[in-house]
Amino acid sequence: MILFQKLNETLSSDSRNSSIDVWRGIAILSVVLFHFDGYLPFGSIGVDLFFVISGLLVGGILTDKLFNRKPIKYFRFLLQRGFKIWPSYYVFIVIGTLIAVLFYAEEYSDQIIPFSDMKRYLLFYQNYTGEPFHWSFDHVWSLCVEEHFYILLPLLFITIKLIDKKNKILIPALLFVILLGFVFKYYMLYYTVGKDTYSATHNRIDALAWGVLLNVLLKVYGGKFKNSKRLIHLFFLGLIGTTMCIWFDFNLNSVFYSKVVYHSILPLFFVLMILGTYYINMSKIRPVRVLGYYSYNWYLWHPIIVVLVSQQFGSGWLALSFYLLLSFTIGVVFTLLIEEPFLKIRKRMM
Repeated sequence: MILFQKLNETLSSDSRNSSIDVWRGIAILSVVLFHFDGYLPFGSIGVDLFFVISGLLVGGILTDKLFNRKPIKYFRFLLQRGFKIWPSYYVFIVIGTLIAVLFYAEEYSDQIIPFSDMKRYLLFYQNYTGEPFHWSFDHVWSLCVEEHFYILLPLLFITIKLIDKKNKILIPALLFVILLGFVFKYYMLYYTVGKDTYSATHNRIDALAWGVLLNVLLKVYGGKFKNSKRLIHLFFLGLIGTTMCIWFDFNLNSVFYSKVVYHSILPLFFVLMILGTYYINMSKIRPVRVLGYYSYNWYLWHPIIVVLVSQQFGSGWLALSFYLLLSFTIGVVFTLLIEEPFLKIRKRMM
């Protein structure tokens, strides 16, 4: 069908890494299942996986320019990312608010973003403001992290380009950012009143830096990785590590572990799993790849559908099935109506 032409072209592209599509599909499915009455315990770690994937893909744009000695145009980069993120995001905020007003005004008024509170959502600093909470919209904290990442990352690369012609400090700089993520979480837990180590950008930017580091390693050592028959061992090591992370979080009952260590070490194991499967052809796992393709708009819209479906049908298996179908369909619709047209405009402009 012509409606899905872009989907077919994208997934069939020779330059497309099918394993990353699969990982993106796994990430979005884990998050949407978690948010519906916790049907997938610990599914929220899909956000950490999203961060690593975003760092890998977006960082790749800059590492290509750095290694090929091409100029990094800061505002052009921001505009490129903006065409991907902003249109769908602002449409969700506007239409989602109208839906909340229509359906939640009486029983769930706290789901509605008041006009006086709108600016922190529109300007991408919701993740630094705390209360009041509007659950249907507060998942955008992760998009705030990504927006701040898009602002800071090219500045790091431009600085490295100016002071280091051979790019020798790139990997140490990324490792330093990763270390800072741990330090910031520790500081927030023990030296602030709020003790929030979860949503602020400085607490989570290390996960994105792990993704950028993975991209750099693929650029530098890609030939060795591709020819290695033992690369799959990294996947199993990452899988075991992820499982142990979850087990410790469930059983340790340690505030330090859950608030500092947990989200600091999970991205490392995601990097190992992604690297271990990076060169495996997963093009035949098309259903999961399709989920990954529509993941952005599905991620935007699924929480408000949780409230709508739960309000009408409860939280049983039938409600879960209806929620998955409805939220995914809405994600597809807004991808077709908003995301893809603006990406075409971006392509014509840039």
